[in-house]
Amino acid sequence: MAPSQNGTTRGITRRKSLAAIAGLGTVAVAGCMGGNGDGGGLSGTIDASGSNTVAPITSWAGENFQDAYPDVLVDVDPQGTGAGFQEFCRANSDVQSASRQITEEEIELCGENNVDYDFLEVGLDGLAVVKNSANDWVDNITLDELRRVWQFESDVETWQDIRDEWPDEEIALHARDSASGTFDYFTENVVGERGDIRDDYSATSQTNEIMGAVANNVHGFGWGGLGYLREIEDDQPIEAVPVESDVDGEFYLPNEENIEDGLYSPLARPLFAFFNLASLEERTDLIGSFARFYTNGAEQYARDEGFYAAPDEVREENHEKIDSWLDRVGSSPDDLTVQRE
Repeated sequence: MAPSQNGTTRGITRRKSLAAIAGLGTVAVAGCMGGNGDGGGLSGTIDASGSNTVAPITSWAGENFQDAYPDVLVDVDPQGTGAGFQEFCRANSDVQSASRQITEEEIELCGENNVDYDFLEVGLDGLAVVKNSANDWVDNITLDELRRVWQFESDVETWQDIRDEWPDEEIALHARDSASGTFDYFTENVVGERGDIRDDYSATSQTNEIMGAVANNVHGFGWGGLGYLREIEDDQPIEAVPVESDVDGEFYLPNEENIEDGLYSPLARPLFAFFNLASLEERTDLIGSFARFYTNGAEQYARDEGFYAAPDEVREENHEKIDSWLDRVGSSPDDLTVQRE
């Protein structure tokens, strides 16, 4: 088991647990570290829907929030970004974790249901293009080659169809399904249009299944959230493929330096937490304090869970957003139990 960036295995275990139960319903995030105060007057339940990818960050923020305020419960339901927005835009959740921005269709749905919202940026993630470690022919891949492999009605069936010098052996393709924000991001930024993808690959809502399938097949090839690769790469035969950058045309692996320096592009992406402003208006201290708490620790929560920190200026922008939300609902930052750090 590979350690997380803070040197522990905690984030890895928690993400595996979330992945295992994501299809079973809501995850009640209990304060596992024990309460250390009287709750400061905060109590109630925060319903958090959305992304499987971002769920570990929101869950870890929720656990720390509950440790400080034990009368609070954060319910995290990691059913996918698209499915989560269906709930969020029908006013069925307070917080929506998202691995992509909201779509025009989802904006319309929120409008139809009078759901006013805004978002915080809570970290960065890399999408890893992965191969089996016994695959000794794929040293790198260009963006055009990736597009040709994954585009709708692609005629790429064998490795040789990508490059002449590669084997004339069929590729076993694995990737996320269409309910996923990761799917939306990859298809839009690599293939060129959201949802435009071949229909003859093994699709799943669980990134750990993609990684496991590639690790079990020398001809496996796929893509998914980088954090799930990090969990198994030290123990199983799987590795990331260097991908061409749209910044300088060089090939880069998805590591912390390349992602945070903006070189692993377009396969690095921001991660979001959307907040229902009606929930904020109804339970200003609870929802506002959680938003402030999340922003105060977002860098730590992202890195603890195997993701990457957003640029320094994002933290300040997030705090300014929260201040503006409070002003919109007739409150002020001083009214919150949790203050800006």
